[in-house]
Amino acid sequence: ENGLTPQSAHDLSMEFAEYFFAGHQALIVTHADGNNGSGNIHTHIVINSLRKDNVEWRPFMENNRDCLAGYKHHLTDKLLHRMHERLYEICVREHLYNVEINQPADRKITDREYHAQQRGQQEKDRINARIRADGYQPIHPKFETVKQQIRDAIDKTAAEARNEAEFMDILTQKYKLSVRMKRGRYSFTHPERDKPITGRCLGNAYQREAILERIIANVSSKPEQRPEFASLPHIFLIPSRLCLVVDLQTCVKAQQRRAYARKVELSNLQRMARTVAWIQENGIGTIDKLEAAKSDLENRYYDLSHDLNRTKHELIVINQQIRHVGRYYSNRKVYERYEKAEDKAAFRAEHRSQIEAYEESLQALDELFMDEDFPSLKELKAQKAALIEKRDRLQAECRPLAAEMRNMKVVWKNVCNILGRNEEHDHSGHATVPPKLSQRSRKEISL
Repeated sequence: ENGLTPQSAHDLSMEFAEYFFAGHQALIVTHADGNNGSGNIHTHIVINSLRKDNVEWRPFMENNRDCLAGYKHHLTDKLLHRMHERLYEICVREHLYNVEINQPADRKITDREYHAQQRGQQEKDRINARIRADGYQPIHPKFETVKQQIRDAIDKTAAEARNEAEFMDILTQKYKLSVRMKRGRYSFTHPERDKPITGRCLGNAYQREAILERIIANVSSKPEQRPEFASLPHIFLIPSRLCLVVDLQTCVKAQQRRAYARKVELSNLQRMARTVAWIQENGIGTIDKLEAAKSDLENRYYDLSHDLNRTKHELIVINQQIRHVGRYYSNRKVYERYEKAEDKAAFRAEHRSQIEAYEESLQALDELFMDEDFPSLKELKAQKAALIEKRDRLQAECRPLAAEMRNMKVVWKNVCNILGRNEEHDHSGHATVPPKLSQRSRKEISL
């Protein structure tokens, strides 16, 4: 693309070797194809570590013996750094693509992670091939290492978080990642691992400073605050998480240690202030309005959750239908040959798996559709696509409602604690918390 040919790459490598490995016997080989047939032109330089001839003094040399014959090649950090700079200068001079090797990478992918991803993708491709052979489409065609999963989760979270506390909260609740900050550095623990992975191992873009820069950019790109809040100091406009007020009467540690009790009291005052600020911001003036808002939010959330559960169940059913219809049509010709075969026992023994798959699918489809004609795969896949679109829409609507539900529950409990009320009942003595669904009711809803 930039006019680089194997011959020009070889000439540049000769120039590089003559500058840094003068006096050494060297073998320089240029390959026109890269790893896995990528077509990446690259050069291998192999030298005899023992210097054969005396050479002129170069600025990167540190000792007198570095230019004398009979001494071994002395590799130092200074020399390696100079090699990187020289390679960068050559690429700029020849107008070639280049990477600033001396600068930390935004995404640090080690050789070990690269090969782990390659091996995992090969195994994933073999599994996906078997799935496609059965007439299905794989859900996750691409393999991702644990580090890449963490990077993706951080990227998505940093794009929506408004502060550091919300960033850590989303990673913990949505992606099940354990986040720890020590000495100003992040470390992330994947649910499939016990050992944490530091942000430095993931790359420069995943260290605390870079993540906070992204979060600040998100906040600055948000719409301006409401006019009534324009005169408030900036500190009051930073969103903060709502937390439950601690009951000092039931906190054993607070009763045993006066210092800890004092700390809890200060923390409770802060949490009460956040609760009152949330109530005022949402325009709730009385306990009755708060109770009505809580009831309305619970009803909307439960209705939406029920619709989401029904949609998920319909997806499970449609996937089963696609599976049986695919096996039915793919093995029907083999079963027709089996019915016409003279020696049915021998033919069945030879094609047992296909015949049994056909019979199992035929029985399942008869139970599902009774006397109706079986639908085509095209029709079933169209229904599945519509259900997936509906599920994604419901999930997108349900996610902010779930966050509102969490805040509302915390606010309600804190208000009840402040006013000394029983949170399970309102002023009329009726239960305000919706009764839990029985196992039978949950099953009916899911069906």
